[in-house]
Amino acid sequence: MSLQLDPRAGDRARPQRTTGAEVLRRRLLTWAALLALLAWSAARAVPEGAVVNTGGLALLDDLVVTARDLSLDPEFLRIVLDATLTTVAFALLGTLGALVLGVAGGLVLSDVAWDRQPPPLVRALRLLLRGALVAVRAVHELVWALLFVSVLGLDPLVAVLALAVPFGAQTAQVFGETFDTVPDGPLRALRDAGARRVSALAYGLLPQALPLMLSYAFYRFECALRSVVVLGVAGVGGLGFELTVSLQSRNWEEVWTLVTALLVLSALVELWSSRVRRNLAIVTCADWVVGRSDPAEGRRSSRLSRPVRWSLWAVPPVAAAAWWWVGLSPANLFSERTRALTSRLLADMWPPAPPPGGWSTLVGASLDTIAMATLAMLIAVAITLVIGPWASRPRAGRGGSVGAVRWLAWGLARAVLLVLRSIPPTVWAVLALLALFPGIIPGAVALGLYTGGILARLVAEAWETVDLRPRDALRDAGVAPSVSAVLGVGPPSARHLVTYTLYRFEICVRDTAIVGVVGAAGLGRVLADRLAAFDFAAVTGVLVASFVVSAAVELVGRRGRRAW
Repeated sequence: MSLQLDPRAGDRARPQRTTGAEVLRRRLLTWAALLALLAWSAARAVPEGAVVNTGGLALLDDLVVTARDLSLDPEFLRIVLDATLTTVAFALLGTLGALVLGVAGGLVLSDVAWDRQPPPLVRALRLLLRGALVAVRAVHELVWALLFVSVLGLDPLVAVLALAVPFGAQTAQVFGETFDTVPDGPLRALRDAGARRVSALAYGLLPQALPLMLSYAFYRFECALRSVVVLGVAGVGGLGFELTVSLQSRNWEEVWTLVTALLVLSALVELWSSRVRRNLAIVTCADWVVGRSDPAEGRRSSRLSRPVRWSLWAVPPVAAAAWWWVGLSPANLFSERTRALTSRLLADMWPPAPPPGGWSTLVGASLDTIAMATLAMLIAVAITLVIGPWASRPRAGRGGSVGAVRWLAWGLARAVLLVLRSIPPTVWAVLALLALFPGIIPGAVALGLYTGGILARLVAEAWETVDLRPRDALRDAGVAPSVSAVLGVGPPSARHLVTYTLYRFEICVRDTAIVGVVGAAGLGRVLADRLAAFDFAAVTGVLVASFVVSAAVELVGRRGRRAW
């Protein structure tokens, strides 16, 4: 029996001691930079003319008045049912495609899968793959849908591919990190015994990571459901498409019926997903969005629970039914017409060119995008601070109990957040453009409401895991309940809020393309104009600018999260 020391232990540098003055200086600089960014964003967002569109307020008032007048026409309800099934089918098929790409890409990116010493060809492939994944993730799924429509037309493949491609890039990154964090003892034992790499991965690595992978798959399905509704702007069908048509025709009764169906569907999917994830490795969505230091710590049991097993058994027949329902035909990908249109599209997109107005237009649109995302996050953080504490599941302290009023407040807060994140930002943008003139502000309002529903849920779930013992100790010492709650729970809660805000800011920058398509400012507005004009060289220029902005914001966000 031999003792094997960690070879990296002696190489680790001792952490340098940071003085209190240095910490204070960094915090002051951070707050100064943040306030400067907010002031600049507000100054850039305020137009020279009027902000409120008084003419559109009457239409907004009509929409609110008809909130209780749902359209219950049998023919329209049949359309709603068909659109609901189509939405679920697209989300399921897109998620399955993303998982296939994610497993393949994750194995290539994983160090454990290659015994931490991949051959030169694999190292080169991984370098190219990492760059490609960053580029793919930088383009929003709605933009992918608009590009696929140019080649495939209004084919069901558009929705599936628009979800599978960017979600697959994100899933590959998550799965690659997951493979590197689970125990790799069985894999190494099989490799040492002479097992082939594929067999060792199938029996030694994948079973260890399966609970984490399944948990992320259910979470990704939730995200896909919301994204399918956004893709309705591209005309691919589903609830999002019907909602867009009803909004354009100003048929408010149909709008409220569709919104009700969307809320019910979102609530059912989230309840089901939360139920099955509770029996797996990761309980909350908050665990996935910014990563865990050790995902294996969250594992509950290697045995799958009954709801999980039933869900897995239901996937093949439901996926087959979804395939049949939407009429998916992969043969269209390989048709002569598709090859010709793809070649023509690629030729038109290269080399990149600036839109009318030159590169200064791209610079201005990029600045508008950053300002819009900044103000949207300000709104989202405000929503989180107001609703988030109530949306966190009530927990009684030592020897205490939770009253019925607190549970009622929790249910109402959760319902409000469900409404905010279930209604797509394109719909929020259309509503904002009824009351506000086009520009940065309506886009920021739309993204702020949508992101606030997501951010508050993530933060509320994270707050549910905060240790209450410091608060209880302060209360036992005679400190007032309000003061003890702030001192005992405040610091870890603030850390969660900052971490998830930085993460959502990265996503919010990418989501500006959504509201730009329907008339707000930023790179999305320029992209929509160039797509409408079939100026694909300028489209590439806009996508390059969007990639640069997204990559820069992602780099700053990661450094900020690591610092926290």
